[in-house]
Amino acid sequence: MLDATEDALTSPGAGGKVIRGSATRVAANLAGVVLGLVTATLLLRHLGVAESGRYVTVMSLVGIAVSVVDTGLNTTASSEMARRESSARRELLANVLGQRLIVAPLSMVAIVAFAVIAGYPSSMVAGTALAGAGTFIVAVATALLVPLTVQLRNTGVAFVEFLRQIVTLAGVALLVALGASLTPFFAVQIAVGVAVLGTTLVLVGRRGLVRPRLDRAPQRTLLRTALPIAAALALGQVYLRLVILLMSLISSPIETGYFGGSLRAMEAIIIVPGIVAAVALPLLAAAARDDLARLRYAVEGLGRGVVIAGVLVVLVMFRAAEPLMAAIGGAEFRPSGAVLRIQVGALLFLALYQIWSVALIALGRQRDLILANALALVGISIFAAALVPPFGAEGGAAASVLGDALLAGLIYWRLHLATGRVIVGVGFVARVAVAAAAACLPLLTGLPDIVAATLSGATFLAVGWAIGMIPPELRNQMDLRRLLGKGRLP
Repeated sequence: MLDATEDALTSPGAGGKVIRGSATRVAANLAGVVLGLVTATLLLRHLGVAESGRYVTVMSLVGIAVSVVDTGLNTTASSEMARRESSARRELLANVLGQRLIVAPLSMVAIVAFAVIAGYPSSMVAGTALAGAGTFIVAVATALLVPLTVQLRNTGVAFVEFLRQIVTLAGVALLVALGASLTPFFAVQIAVGVAVLGTTLVLVGRRGLVRPRLDRAPQRTLLRTALPIAAALALGQVYLRLVILLMSLISSPIETGYFGGSLRAMEAIIIVPGIVAAVALPLLAAAARDDLARLRYAVEGLGRGVVIAGVLVVLVMFRAAEPLMAAIGGAEFRPSGAVLRIQVGALLFLALYQIWSVALIALGRQRDLILANALALVGISIFAAALVPPFGAEGGAAASVLGDALLAGLIYWRLHLATGRVIVGVGFVARVAVAAAAACLPLLTGLPDIVAATLSGATFLAVGWAIGMIPPELRNQMDLRRLLGKGRLP
C-alpha cells in the first residue's frame, strides 16, 4: 500500500498540487521581491556603485557554495525521498543532515580561499567568511525541510523563504541607519541563518527532527547520486555568476558596480524558476520512475508556464528597466537600466533550462547535466572575454544572455535524447508571439515608462487569455470559483 507521500506524488491531483505549491511559493517570493527591492534600494544607495559591485561579487561567490551545499544536496535528497518507502525516509534524512555538516564547512573554506587567491580586499575576504557562515546555518535548516517539499506541503517552505527576506531587510535597514561600512552587511546572513533555523525547528516539530548520521551504505548511495547533481548545479551557478566574477578581475569597479546593480535587481526574479523546478521535482521523479509519457507531459506543461512568465518580464522591463534602477539605486545607477534591459532576456532561457535540468535529474541523467554545463561554461567564458573589455557592463549582460541560450540548447539536446520531444509546440509559440506583438504597441507610445510597461504587461496577459495562450491547467487553477472556495472544477 502506498503511503500518503506516494499518493500525493502519483495521484491524479498531483499536477494541481504542483501548480498550487508553485503558486504559493511564487506568491511568497513575489512578496519577497518587494522586500528585496527595498533591501536593494537601501544597499545600493548607501554603498554606492563601486562598493555595491563588491557586495554583489561576494554574494555571487557565496551563491556558488549555496548551489552545492543547499540546492544541490536538497535536490538529491528530494529526488531520493520521492523514490523510497516511508520507512526508509527518516534514515535517509538523518544521513542527508550528516552529509550537510561535512560538505558545508568545506564549501565555506573553498570560497574564502578563492577570495584570498583572487586578491580581493580584506573587506571582501571577511565578508565571504561571514556570509559563508550564514549559508552553513541555512543549509542545516533547509535539510530538515526536504520532507515537506516531497509531500507537496509548500506553505511552510514558502514562509521560510519569505522570512529570509524580512530578516535581510531588517538587518540591512539597521546597518544603514548606523552608517555601517561594507563588511558588516555580510553578517546579516548569519542573522538570517539563525532565524531560518529557529523557524524550521518549529515547523517540523519534534517528530521531524533527526540525529545526524553517517551510515556507510546510505552515504555511498547519496554520494553516488549527490556528487553528480551537486557538480552539475555548481557548474550552473559558476556559469550564472561567472560574468560578475570575471568583471571583478578584468573590468573597472564602476562597470562591475553597474552590472552588479542590474544583477541585484534580477536576483529576486531569478529564483522563481528554481522554486517552480524544486516544487515539481518530486512529481517528475515519480513520473520518471513510473510513466515516461507523464514526465513528458509535465515538462512540456511547465515549459509553457515559464515561457509565458519569461516573455512577460522581458516586455515589461523594456521600458521599466531604467526608471526601476534609478528608483532603486538613485541617479548614479541609471546606467544600470540599459544593462538590466539586456540581462532580462536571459530569464526566458534560464527558466527553461532549470525545468529541463530537474527533468534530467529525475531521470538519473546527472552526467548529461554536467556535460551541458561544462560546455556552456566554456562558451560563456569566451563570450565574456570577448564582450566585457570593449562594452563593459552591457557586454557582460549580452554575454549572460548568449550563455543562457547556449546552456538551454545543450540541456534540451541531452533531455531530448533521453525522453523524446518535450519542447513547447509551434501553436503555443504562435499564440505567445501574437500576444507579445499586441503588447509591443504600448511600448512604442510616448507614455511615461512605468505606464507603458504596465499596459504592455496587461495587454500581453489579456490577449493571451483571449486567444488560448494560458494552458488549461493554469486556467483551471485560476478559476474564480476555485479561488473563492465555492466549488470544485473537474
